[in-house]
Amino acid sequence: MSISYEDRKSFRNFVLNLKRLNTTWSVGRMVRFIQSCDNPPPLKYKSLHKCISRILNRGTVKDKKRSGRPVTTTTFEFQQSVNYYIKMKKGASIRKTDAILKNEQFESSPTSVYRTTQQLNLKWYKKRKAQKLTDIDKLKRIKCAKILRTKFGITKKSKKWKWNRVVNCDFSGVFPLQGFQNKKNDGVWVEKYEEIEADLLNAETNKFQQGIIFWGAISSQGLIPSNAPINVTEWLKQQRNSSDKKQKRIYLTSQLYAKFLKEKVAPAIKTTFRKSKLNPIFHDDQDQKQRTKLVIDTVAKLFHERIEPVDADAKFADVWRIENVWGALKEKVRGKVFNTTLELEEEIQKEWKKFSIEKCAQMMDKIPYRLRLVIENNGAHVHMY
Repeated sequence: MSISYEDRKSFRNFVLNLKRLNTTWSVGRMVRFIQSCDNPPPLKYKSLHKCISRILNRGTVKDKKRSGRPVTTTTFEFQQSVNYYIKMKKGASIRKTDAILKNEQFESSPTSVYRTTQQLNLKWYKKRKAQKLTDIDKLKRIKCAKILRTKFGITKKSKKWKWNRVVNCDFSGVFPLQGFQNKKNDGVWVEKYEEIEADLLNAETNKFQQGIIFWGAISSQGLIPSNAPINVTEWLKQQRNSSDKKQKRIYLTSQLYAKFLKEKVAPAIKTTFRKSKLNPIFHDDQDQKQRTKLVIDTVAKLFHERIEPVDADAKFADVWRIENVWGALKEKVRGKVFNTTLELEEEIQKEWKKFSIEKCAQMMDKIPYRLRLVIENNGAHVHMY
């Protein structure tokens, strides 16, 4: 907690007057006396002893003169202008705000603007990446939200309630082995280009980002699989034919996805729901390969019910809870560097197990509420975790 100049001045004056009245008192006795008074300074004995000694040596209540330029005292008008131009403004920054204030004849600097934001308790938050929504997308979101609420229920007490049987599946995107690197820092300060040494000249990077893509799902019965998500990257490598080159990349086609559903997805989901004796309702992403006739027929053979592609044909990344799971996992491993894929898998497995069945059930129960927010916000993004 900061102490004002007036409080410091009053304390110094008190110490000096106490010494004048008791000239024989030592610093130690003054410390004990002050600590026995009502509302003493929040300092320990040693710190208070040092503070009183310094006051007695200086013999004045004024602050010590400091070297360098004095701190600029921002006016109330300056603070109001900073608050107006930087708070809740798109594309606002310290430098832009400083330039605007200078044009308005304020004596401003980037340091003054930054210090003012601290005084106003303003903090900078990075924007979250979100799907771009057109007017047509928003109308689709509203339509699909109404259909899903009607078919699967709004509250747990309703007869239509089926969200406890829905299995929300998705692929994770790439979890990289190397942490994020700021390419703007790939440079060297020198007077001439010729001075740069060979080992400093090149910024080494991988041609293709090394990492792992996982598959996982969330339901009221917990995460699926319960132990760890499925390593899709490794599974794809196992699908390579003997005639294929080792360097050749294998992509997840509709044929391979249908095979993946049979070998990995269906067994994992049925194992999770076996104890509850509930029939799972399958739901996957809106990717094009997942909407082919082969995949649709495969899903129909493996599961009795599913959320129809037409009913969920909207950009619902802010509604489906598996997106929150992958987002949380990516935050946990952000900035970490892994030497092998095994290290990355172990870290993901550790974080995966932290999602309890109770937590997953609560997340799934909130989907109807999120759908309601989509309708109330006219199809705009739902800003909640």
